[in-house]
Amino acid sequence: MCLEKVTAMRQLDLLKKPSGRTAMLMASGFTLDLENPCADGMPISDVARSLAYQPRWAGATREFYSVAEHSVMVSRLVPPVFALDGLCHDLDEAISGDIASCVKVLIGRDHLKKRLGPVKAALARRFGFCLDGVEVKRADLVCMATELRDLLPPTWMDFGHFPAPHPDRIEPIGPERAYRLFLDRYEEVKHLARSAETTRPSRKGRVVR
Repeated sequence: MCLEKVTAMRQLDLLKKPSGRTAMLMASGFTLDLENPCADGMPISDVARSLAYQPRWAGATREFYSVAEHSVMVSRLVPPVFALDGLCHDLDEAISGDIASCVKVLIGRDHLKKRLGPVKAALARRFGFCLDGVEVKRADLVCMATELRDLLPPTWMDFGHFPAPHPDRIEPIGPERAYRLFLDRYEEVKHLARSAETTRPSRKGRVVR
């Protein structure tokens, strides 16, 4: 029996049904209670599928470009020891969607961090990645600059905080191939998983083990 079916059956044994108003239903049937998030048992395929169908830049790109593709690119730009952190840095967007930075400012970054922080922490515990590392943030900005160059229209907006884009051009591959790409990359880097309780960012942003 496949992992997704086993997971769904195990969750059906819960004594209390989660509310459809406060829980997220994933592709395998896994249910994540957002009020008390616990991702134990969630298959990686759940987040991979959601991220593969989640567009970057609120869908404003010339071609569909997914969070999954972005995540794989980040994982390849960081030093190898941080590859899993890079791949999983936007895993919470499988739940929240890719919220544009300007919308985060409008809503309030601190408010969003407070509300979504427990979800991201639950995912970090499940898949063993470290939160908010400086190496990942640096690679994330390089990817954003590259996406802006390759996928979005010319603009006079001030993106002065972006570094130089990567020399390689982005060629979007579509959601189904992105789904497989994400899963394949996860298989390559999952051995780097560690405990979120014992691994955290230091004050300087570097990983503490």
